[in-house]
Amino acid sequence: MTEAEAIAKRIESFGAGRAFTAVDFSDVAGRRNAANALGRLHAKGGIVRAIRGVYYVPERSALMGAEVPASADEVVRAVARANKWIVAPSGDAALNALGLDTQVPAKLVYVSSGPYKRYEYGPYDIELRHRANRDLLDCSQITCTIVQALKALGRENVGDEEIRTLACNLTEGQAGAFLEESAGLTSWVADAAKKIWEAKHGQDR
Repeated sequence: MTEAEAIAKRIESFGAGRAFTAVDFSDVAGRRNAANALGRLHAKGGIVRAIRGVYYVPERSALMGAEVPASADEVVRAVARANKWIVAPSGDAALNALGLDTQVPAKLVYVSSGPYKRYEYGPYDIELRHRANRDLLDCSQITCTIVQALKALGRENVGDEEIRTLACNLTEGQAGAFLEESAGLTSWVADAAKKIWEAKHGQDR
């Protein structure tokens, strides 16, 4: 099997909506060869370019009769993997990711262990804002996202309804990870973690 064939086969396994870069094929081809192979697939119409160096296989919507692009979050994750950055949605993006706000913001802000970056993808303006590694490395992806969402709400706006929403939208494992990792966080965030865990268990009974 050639490198190009191996890359095409892996893309098939990804399925529609998954964003990827040449780095995602580093075990089967060098970065330049992988980038060239992706460029050729794009030229043939097999994949779509989201932003420079990031591609995806579009999903076709039977309802709309049109191709559905990869989500902005998928594109950000692909960029982060390629550069070995840690990222987490912040502000309105974090609220939307956790179901605390149903409106998808046009400007998506992420905190990142990498440098400041800005991308335009479809209708979205994506901004990656640098944060010290210790702010991101000490907790899991989901905990980072929850913390960013709570900060966006503000302590005084985290009430019973918000706690119930988070408890409903988080899995048992996610709620447990947040509770465990909240021990070293700000007291009111740790208190919210306990309430989410209690509400989660109340729902599961």
